[in-house]
Amino acid sequence: MVTVSVYSIGRLAVSRRWGRRNHADVTVSHLLMGVAMVGMLVPRWKVFPDGLWEVIFGIDAVYFLVLSIRFVGRYGFEGTDDDHVHHISHPLVHMVTGCAMLDMYWLGMPITAASGIGMSMSGPPTGSGDPGLTLFIIVVLIASAVWQLDSISRFSPRQLALSAVGAGPAGNGSGGSGTSGAGSGQRWLAPRLELACHIAMCVTMGYMLVLMV
Repeated sequence: MVTVSVYSIGRLAVSRRWGRRNHADVTVSHLLMGVAMVGMLVPRWKVFPDGLWEVIFGIDAVYFLVLSIRFVGRYGFEGTDDDHVHHISHPLVHMVTGCAMLDMYWLGMPITAASGIGMSMSGPPTGSGDPGLTLFIIVVLIASAVWQLDSISRFSPRQLALSAVGAGPAGNGSGGSGTSGAGSGQRWLAPRLELACHIAMCVTMGYMLVLMV
């Protein structure tokens, strides 16, 4: 999670400088989630109080929910956005990760680092989370990680070039998830690394939630 957070900061810093297309909103979300989970795993590295994190991830979840609704209104459930690559699942899964972070705080975060070796439970869940909802979120997170891993090949330079040709001059690179930070003529900034960050997030969230249920 430290690696994902540091990478996200670098990604935000260089995307505009290098003139590369980037899902800035997704990168910011990854950065916030990485920092928050580092604080869960290593309590002495916690930077914000729990209440503030809950507000942040509540806003994050609502933001991607709004993007999902806008996506359906513009492209429908079966359509793709202007880059001819991303579907409705793109903003939806980021909404789910925001909900997963909220669920971890509602469950009471009963996880602490165990002598630098692994993870241990510090006690039963103390929050008000719903175990059924938590199990559903875990399934969605793991399914998303597997699906994203399987789809990495779609974001190879060759496939993205073909998608750009198909998108034509109308493509804006927004990816259906808000700010891309660049125009349609610019190359994506390391899209497979962005996917790798998302996969790492999903796996870590799923693992932590399993320990909390």
